[in-house]
Amino acid sequence: MTIYFGENLKKLRKSKNLTQEALAEFLGMSFQAVSKWERGDTYPDITMLPAIASFFEVTVDSLLGTDKVAKEAKIKEYQEEYSRLLNEKKIALVRDIMKEATVEFPGNYDLLAKYFNALICAEHNDEYKLSIKSETNRVYDMIQNHCSNDSIRIWAKKLMCRYLRDLSLIENSGVDISEAEKILSEMPIMKNTRDYEAMYMYPHDDEKRAAACANGIVEMLRLFGEIMNRRYNSFLDADEEIAEAFINLVETVMPDGDYGQCWYLIVIHTQRTGVKKYLQGDEKAALECFEKAVRLAERYDEMPDVTVHTSKAVEGVVFDKTKAYRFWDDSFAQNIKDGLRNRPQLSEEFKNSEEFRRIVG
Repeated sequence: MTIYFGENLKKLRKSKNLTQEALAEFLGMSFQAVSKWERGDTYPDITMLPAIASFFEVTVDSLLGTDKVAKEAKIKEYQEEYSRLLNEKKIALVRDIMKEATVEFPGNYDLLAKYFNALICAEHNDEYKLSIKSETNRVYDMIQNHCSNDSIRIWAKKLMCRYLRDLSLIENSGVDISEAEKILSEMPIMKNTRDYEAMYMYPHDDEKRAAACANGIVEMLRLFGEIMNRRYNSFLDADEEIAEAFINLVETVMPDGDYGQCWYLIVIHTQRTGVKKYLQGDEKAALECFEKAVRLAERYDEMPDVTVHTSKAVEGVVFDKTKAYRFWDDSFAQNIKDGLRNRPQLSEEFKNSEEFRRIVG
């Protein structure tokens, strides 16, 4: 257990405008002993702790900092619970637990931002979205007006943009898309992000520069795939050649098949390409795409939670599945198989073929 006695003693002494010599005199000790306590070189005899605590009118736990240790442990517990439940898609439960966390630790903006995220995402019906309008504005204003952590403030802006976008689509909500656009205009452009700037930080440190560039490549590939995915309104609107270009780019950069954050995007774009091939009359190419998508999804399910990229361009970058985006409740492979079975563009005759049934299991 970490002991914060020296740090706390120094703060308490200064709060009373005492010198080390003056405190030592009150305690009947030498100022050298007090100096060593504050530096953490030594600690007072345990029998002295109640007297020191009484002198400063605090508890022994507060003096030792064990209450701080307990507080940090509880915050970590909330953070871990947030990640676990979010991964299990129990968003409403996350919202309720994180609201409790913000009441217990009102000055912790990380917990407040996590509550904000869960609050907005807990339910997707219009009635709920409208009912949380006041609470959403309250939490957002608290973060923007009082939090000094830029990453938390920007995350909150991102969440608020998406919430206002949803409200603008609800009739008589009183919210126009221009409100989201105003917040959007306050956010940094892509080239002003941490991952981009980090690539320029180490001109004379080859190892750190390579690591920063590897991280940048991973992030930019994922963003490219996400943009491609959001560019079109429906599953089949996407340009087949551009989808294939994305797949080829990722496979070229990551020839070891360590797709990391791009894994689900490779699968989705491969599945989409297969449907387009089928509609063009090339059933053989479609089946090849569907099999590739399913096998990649199966490999993803079998991967350990944490892996390290080995492909040269991104070597050393850590990928944590538990923190990655996911849209499926069961296994990834099962979701893809179910999606193919229910894909309306595929004929029943094609779905009943021996080869298709072999692929989807």
